[in-house]
Amino acid sequence: MKTFAKFKELPLTTIHVEGWLRRYLEKQRHGLTGHLEHAGYPFNTPGWAGGRPGDHKGEEHWWPYEQIGYWVDGMVRCGHLLGDSFLLDRAQKHFDHVLDNPDPDGYLGPKFMKTPGDCNRWPHAVFFRALMAHHEATGDDRILAGIAAHFLSGSAPHSTVREACNIEAALWAYERTADKRLLDHAVAAYDEFNRLSPDHDTSLKTLLSDKPGSEHGVTYNEMAKLGAILYVYTGRRRFLDATVNAYRKLDRDHMLVDGVVSSTERLCGRDPLASHETCDIADYTWSVGYLLIATGKAEYADKIERACFNAAPGAVTGDFTALQYFSCPNQVVADRASNHNEFFRGSEWMSYRPNPGTECCPGEVNRIMPNFAARTWMSDGSGGLAATLYAPCRIMTRVGARQQEVIIVEETQYPFSERIDFRVHTIGPAAFALSLRIPGWCTSARLLLNGKPLDAKCDSGTFVKIRRTFENNDRITLVLPMELRLSRWPRGGIAIERGPLVYALRIKEDWQIDQNPPKPATPDFPAFNLYPASPWNYALCVTEKTLSTAVEVVHRPCTSDPWSIDTAPIELRVRARRVAGWKIERKRSVTGLYPNATFTGFEPVQKKGDFMLTPQLPDPATLPARLAKKVETVTLVPYGCTKLRITIFPQGSRPLAP
Repeated sequence: MKTFAKFKELPLTTIHVEGWLRRYLEKQRHGLTGHLEHAGYPFNTPGWAGGRPGDHKGEEHWWPYEQIGYWVDGMVRCGHLLGDSFLLDRAQKHFDHVLDNPDPDGYLGPKFMKTPGDCNRWPHAVFFRALMAHHEATGDDRILAGIAAHFLSGSAPHSTVREACNIEAALWAYERTADKRLLDHAVAAYDEFNRLSPDHDTSLKTLLSDKPGSEHGVTYNEMAKLGAILYVYTGRRRFLDATVNAYRKLDRDHMLVDGVVSSTERLCGRDPLASHETCDIADYTWSVGYLLIATGKAEYADKIERACFNAAPGAVTGDFTALQYFSCPNQVVADRASNHNEFFRGSEWMSYRPNPGTECCPGEVNRIMPNFAARTWMSDGSGGLAATLYAPCRIMTRVGARQQEVIIVEETQYPFSERIDFRVHTIGPAAFALSLRIPGWCTSARLLLNGKPLDAKCDSGTFVKIRRTFENNDRITLVLPMELRLSRWPRGGIAIERGPLVYALRIKEDWQIDQNPPKPATPDFPAFNLYPASPWNYALCVTEKTLSTAVEVVHRPCTSDPWSIDTAPIELRVRARRVAGWKIERKRSVTGLYPNATFTGFEPVQKKGDFMLTPQLPDPATLPARLAKKVETVTLVPYGCTKLRITIFPQGSRPLAP
């Protein structure tokens, strides 16, 4: 079937993770991804595998199925990438129950969600992504037939906010069945959504406009991606333009330094204390992946890497047993009352625990890195391969006009190394195109073929296509020199970046177990209160002009666990000064937005207690007088290695004149 996509996803079973990426997924398997029942309800219920999880009042509601659907999606992808039967068996129970118990008209899922409205059909969009991945890996015919029949049942128009996200699965089924009724249903659903909600933040009209987004972060990402998916199957440029413009606006108005848009829970700007849900790391990277598929543009792969190499590991503990609900580039305390955001201010939502607030993030966190791994390689649609995201792995697939078997081993410690080697293994010569991404941040990339310079144009922010007849053991080497960059943020803030990594202050961490957490935790999956055990109130003595001399890049051995603060492979030594009076805010009461008595909205609520909150950056006007005379050297490490951090710093040196 003809599509307008530049790239196409490959089955999970063609990609084999290695090195630090494999170790990360193994930790997921032994942590929350394999044992999310430690987070309590609804993960300790049968979920999609049967029974009625209900809600905390015993009533049936759609949201437990959404949260469990996230978990199953991450679980099955992680299981296939690791070849792990434990994870796959757990996921299979959910699949079998749903597929073996359709309604007579083909509808799949809990009976009470058959009636559309109140987001009843939104959990299907979540769960079907897990089914889609499993089908691509196993070829289970029940899945494709079941999803197609579900949408052809005519039991729902899928035309309201969030419910419209089922367009994703309907078009997946259309591509594989060529049943035009599925395409017609998807287009009609999107058209009807735009008719019913013309002024919604994610309507076609609004996305195409210059109006800033203000919607709930997950909703914005899940809905905004639909135009790119529809373009792939219809070729209607207006659909694609809407999604492209949606993410342009997110970059302009809400993008945080760690690569994810602010969302607490609505989109909330670029302030140094703006935070994001861990949910949005998953949904943002998944949604931007469709722009990569539709356009073939390297910039979207750059965005995915930035989020997955910074925000993702920064929001979860190294053993994958605890996560944050809200995660912030600046957070110097993370305990049961440290949430500095207006939404649920003074709560545990910024602490690390199996369930730090609401159950969506414990489910979503399992999706992030498996989705990254699944999209490291893609087909170019004409027999060639594209290395879209870089990490240690290997791809086993068929290429070229003759569909020859090929294995490409990607040997690298990227993003902690500038060098990536691609070793081609094939029986006999194999003619195909190999596309390699040159990130937008890299200005002097080099290519080698079997150790000798390869004459190829390596422009920043493009894919370079190598067309040749590859021989067994050919080696392509891509070198991506990483230069220091200084980025500027509101309130006079600055940050230091290098390649795809953002750097944050190394703060000694005092981990204490919360003995009486408000949400479930166990001895193996504890809830933590985290406090700083070293100074953090520094201003960096660096400008764009002095960056190369004021910062020393120190390389350390890269272990199998590079995301640990104790084994960070790269450190930056930077000159800095302490800032007098910049300290943790201690409060006896805070006011935040909490649900009203009827759970129909939110209202200001004052809470009393002992609150420790991360402070705002010092006022630039008073900063010079507060800087210590003594210049010290501080250590910055990759953002993903930190759990407490200062990433947006005050500037302790006079900036360049404009």
